[in-house]
Amino acid sequence: MRSGRQTRLWVRALPFGIVVGAWVLFLLAAYPGTMSIDSFDQLREARAGFYTDSHPPAMAALWALTEHVVRGPFGMLAIQSVTLIVGLAMILWRVFRPLAAAVITSALFLYPPICAPLAVIWKDCLMAGGLVLGIALITGVGRRSRIAGLVVLMLASAIRYNAFAATLPLVVLLFEWRPGMKLLHRYAIAVGAWFAITVLATGLDGVLADRQMHFWASSFALVDITGTVAMTDDTLPDSELGPLLAPTQIEVASDYQAALRSHYTPGDFVKLIGPPPALWNVELGGDVPAPEAQRDAITHAWWTLVSGHPGGYLKYRYDSLAEVLGMRASFRGTTVLPRHWQRQTALDAFGIPRTDPPLAKTAESIAQLVGRRTPLFRPWFYALLALALLWWARRHREVLAILLSGLVMESSLLFLAVTPDYRYSHWLVVATCLGLVLLVAKRAVPEHLAKPEPEASER
Repeated sequence: MRSGRQTRLWVRALPFGIVVGAWVLFLLAAYPGTMSIDSFDQLREARAGFYTDSHPPAMAALWALTEHVVRGPFGMLAIQSVTLIVGLAMILWRVFRPLAAAVITSALFLYPPICAPLAVIWKDCLMAGGLVLGIALITGVGRRSRIAGLVVLMLASAIRYNAFAATLPLVVLLFEWRPGMKLLHRYAIAVGAWFAITVLATGLDGVLADRQMHFWASSFALVDITGTVAMTDDTLPDSELGPLLAPTQIEVASDYQAALRSHYTPGDFVKLIGPPPALWNVELGGDVPAPEAQRDAITHAWWTLVSGHPGGYLKYRYDSLAEVLGMRASFRGTTVLPRHWQRQTALDAFGIPRTDPPLAKTAESIAQLVGRRTPLFRPWFYALLALALLWWARRHREVLAILLSGLVMESSLLFLAVTPDYRYSHWLVVATCLGLVLLVAKRAVPEHLAKPEPEASER
């Protein structure tokens, strides 16, 4: 009897052990977390206790809290990885038997296109973890779980400025105030809930921000101006461009269109912003915004050129989206951020020791090999797969919501992406993979792997 009881306990504990083992395996490759330029910017604000809106202040505020427990990147690495793996486990445990759910959760979590960006302290990965956990809670049993899901999705929205595009399908299709409501009432409440969490997320970032940096005028607008002028079929003389661009403090005084075309690279603003030979000497990452007169001039030039040459603007935006989706022969978006790329001077300044966990180089080599030899690190692959799955998912509301969440957020990059970073598409990859697994579970999973439907008395 004792042996049988121990066996049952072991069988029950095994699925949890597999999931925990997958997370430990991830830590052996990622500890304590890789720092990018954006990561250093946010850690600096977290330690200073002075937040700007160059990045969502909610992430810096969260980082400031983790610093009371453990200094450096590990606290954030733990949050973004644990929320993702726990959310995946909660979702998959409902459709698969425990052992199968644990294995599939671990496989998804360690899948290189999902796992590789997760090793870096990025708002994109933190948002993805919050979205998955939010899905798990909002589809749970009981109103408390559903309200908790809204709270988590609100926090995920506060982590990234365009996360509202990801939460829209999730909340509208999945949130139920009370099961059995008429569709009109249900969706009216769900739309109101989405609007509420979006406003609250925006308000939270607004309250936390100590200084507005007017980041759009110093980056996005300048990229749009350059792309529109470069891609328009019209010839724009200096007599037209001079009065618009000179007040923006552009670094050239003649042959404006030729200069903009020579500096234009789709999906990249490296040659546009910074010290000469860049076109605008605008500092990014500092604490002082560009002068108001310059910002007003940039805004005026942006509106005049975009509204006056919409064909050029759309042509340039599609050109940039092609880079984001990895549709060129070579993909310039960083898919794997090697640990040796971290700035040693910055690590020293923040007191972060350079570490080489046992599996770091192996994990990086595997991810780089997958990126070179397969299309699995190309966002277009997941966009096409998600679109193809929509037809089969039409009768499965949860799957449909997840797939649409990834697609809608990715479509927002048509107007928002200024660099081709793979991390911008991280949620599309997570959502498509999770949606595919759930769709297979609902339509074709073998009986011995599927979780049995509860009896009517248990529902």
